[in-house]
Amino acid sequence: MATATDPANGPGDRKLRLLLATGLETAFLVFLTVFLFRHANPMGDGMEMVGASAAFMSIFLPLTLPARILAKERRHLAVAAFLAGLAAVLYFLLWLEAAVRVRHQSGAVGLRCLRRVH
Repeated sequence: MATATDPANGPGDRKLRLLLATGLETAFLVFLTVFLFRHANPMGDGMEMVGASAAFMSIFLPLTLPARILAKERRHLAVAAFLAGLAAVLYFLLWLEAAVRVRHQSGAVGLRCLRRVH
């Protein structure tokens, strides 16, 4: 049973968790860019890639990057955790929006797109 004085609950453990969370958020940004690039309409105007640039400018730069810097310096870990958590929620919402747009472009409607058609 862990207590408040247990070294596993120290700032070093929180730092590693925050670095892992911000690293996963960065990896998700790369995944989202590749996903949008692969599902972009080749005859379209390229507006699909706006999602990747919006994620970079409005989530990564103001939330994920400062959280990573604060965690790396072991300063204001509570603020860093809040920023990383908010970024994770916004990344999830952006992913839902991108998935709906890709599914809408493919012509699939509702849950029928999840079933295999023979």
